[in-house]
Amino acid sequence: MDSFSRKDWYDLKAPSVFPNSACGKTMITRTSAKQNVLPSLVGRKFAVNHADLTGNAEFAHRKFIFRVADVKGKDCVGVFDGMRLTTDKVKGIVKKWHTLIEAQRDIVSKEGNVYRVTMNAVTRRTPNWTKKTCYAKSSEVRKIRKIMFEVIDEELAGKDIQKIIKKLSTETIGRNVEKKASSIFPIQNVHVIKVKTVKSVSGGIFEEPKETTEIEN
Repeated sequence: MDSFSRKDWYDLKAPSVFPNSACGKTMITRTSAKQNVLPSLVGRKFAVNHADLTGNAEFAHRKFIFRVADVKGKDCVGVFDGMRLTTDKVKGIVKKWHTLIEAQRDIVSKEGNVYRVTMNAVTRRTPNWTKKTCYAKSSEVRKIRKIMFEVIDEELAGKDIQKIIKKLSTETIGRNVEKKASSIFPIQNVHVIKVKTVKSVSGGIFEEPKETTEIEN
């Protein structure tokens, strides 16, 4: 018997908050007609480019990660499991002769999920800046990092998952940090570069997945 004929294909579905929820397909090898497919599919993770989820190429620098939480018919229902910027976008944030400011903060959603939010920013030269370097003092970095923590808490902590996704889909968090930090030291390229699920109320504590399927349309 052809082994390929024993493979069943399932549609991957992103949360309905995205305009394009159909993300791609995944498959399992069927061992028997009465096989329970749930253990084989639930828990699978897949990453989808934000541009494909919205149909807007401006968001191509961001990817959302989903975890299959349920199977309905031939649909694998995905739930939010994280977000990250593309490698080229993250590398573009760093600038020579500037200070890179990094912040990492754990937040708890309204549902009780714990997410680890990583944020980066870089110092910025003002028009009248004359030095070759643009370094911030350690005390200024600490103050800016504190602002990052405060804005992350204000924008994400205690919010439901749909609101968190909507916040991460825009540059609102970065703009707020940039505005509030301007009185301490001018900064630029302020982005949430990664969000990782630390604990899920439905799935326990998560470790970094060994493999995440990349969906390319």
